[in-house]
Amino acid sequence: MKNSVRRNALILAVLLAVCPLSGCGGNEGSDSAKNKPAVTDAVQPADGTDTTTAPDSDGDTDGKSSDKKNSSAKTTTKAADGKKTSSETTDSKGNTAKTNSGDSDSKDGNSASDGADNSNQDGAGGQSSGKTDGKTDSGSSKTTTAKKTNNPPTKTEPKQTEKPQEDDPEDEDEPKVKETKYIQLNGTTAQYQGTGIYVENGKITISKGGTYQISGTLSNGQIYIMTDDKKVRLQLAGCEITNNAGSAINCQQAKKLTIETLAGTVNTISDGGTHDDDKGAIFSEDTVVFDGEGELNINGKYAHGVQSDDDIVVNNGTLNIVSTKSGLHSNDGIDINGGKLFCDGGTNGIKTDGYININGGESIFIGGTREEKGAVYCDGTFAVNGGTLYAIGNTCTTPDKSVCGAAVVGAVFPMTQGSNTVVQFACGGSPIATFTSPRNFKYAVYAGGNLNVNTEYTVSYGGTVSGGSTEHFVTQGGAYSGGADGGKLFTDSMVTFYHVQS
Repeated sequence: MKNSVRRNALILAVLLAVCPLSGCGGNEGSDSAKNKPAVTDAVQPADGTDTTTAPDSDGDTDGKSSDKKNSSAKTTTKAADGKKTSSETTDSKGNTAKTNSGDSDSKDGNSASDGADNSNQDGAGGQSSGKTDGKTDSGSSKTTTAKKTNNPPTKTEPKQTEKPQEDDPEDEDEPKVKETKYIQLNGTTAQYQGTGIYVENGKITISKGGTYQISGTLSNGQIYIMTDDKKVRLQLAGCEITNNAGSAINCQQAKKLTIETLAGTVNTISDGGTHDDDKGAIFSEDTVVFDGEGELNINGKYAHGVQSDDDIVVNNGTLNIVSTKSGLHSNDGIDINGGKLFCDGGTNGIKTDGYININGGESIFIGGTREEKGAVYCDGTFAVNGGTLYAIGNTCTTPDKSVCGAAVVGAVFPMTQGSNTVVQFACGGSPIATFTSPRNFKYAVYAGGNLNVNTEYTVSYGGTVSGGSTEHFVTQGGAYSGGADGGKLFTDSMVTFYHVQS
């Protein structure tokens, strides 16, 4: 019995000795042990947002205060009184709040001050919600806060939206200067340098916008253009392109096709066979522009010399076209601004369903043999504003005098004149224009810088010219003799068509 009582007393003593270590204080802990982790979580929250207040020189971020001159200050308290200056406040629950100088309200560890940004930060020790304007008032302690965000800064957004526009030249009249690509034709194939070119069975496909310089001979093939609505410039540098079964140049899609002949070069384009879908030695679904300082000879053996479903523009260069049908044929309109243009068409010299503007250069248009076809056929407005025009054929559209900026005269014969019959306009005995046609004709039309309004001119036809120089049926200089007197005409307006006396 005594042993039993002694044993029980010993057990009780042991239990009493152990109790203060494990049971009495285990559920309470200490304030410092609880608060310290809360401060750490608020400084580095779990979502990765960096709201760290700049530490002192010792790198202290555990909630202690370090006072130093000209350095960042950080104060940790259990509750913010709303009058702290640039301080970080951490309450007993681990919530933190940053405030700028001035009055602010704080409740349950959440602080608010006037500003533009709202920031919610979640951490293991609690949540902090603050509103700040990001400014530091003079005289206040400096607090540096770095925000990490997935959104780009507001000031960089315009650059991101403008970048595609900087790379896009589609709103400009001409493409930006880019590297020239080269195509060397060789029989039924070609060698090339640059991207956007594909060669197969004599067909050279251009699939990208840009400048392509072409030289050599393609004996039976085609330049085929299919881009994503980009501008294409073909520089002809002494080339000969022939297609025995279709157009030699076929532009199915491009914002604009420019064909430039390089200075000192002679280039030849010829089609062949039957090709109703692209009725031209040069065919384009879009606007086609001729430019340069070289020479281009076009043989339209099946139909037109140049066919465009849009506009045709001639700016410069020497362009000689002989075709079975119209030399130039456009659905929308034709602009002639310069250069030397010769069109000998089997039907019409030039034809359009839209307008014609002759603003400069030298143009010679010869109509075909069919009685209803003519040197110029224009279904819209026909204006002559400058340059020199010779047009001869069975018919010719009369220019609209209300829109013409240059004087135009026309001789209309009562009977068909035979091929190679010379027609001459003169003023006071001095010739101003002498030309003929290789085919029969009834109309002869002229416009030039030596023609004036309110002036009397004479018309002669037949006879011969000795001396001088003749090119494309137009004679410069020489002596005219033996012709019939066609009478006199007076230019009382910009456009005067005169019926020749028989």
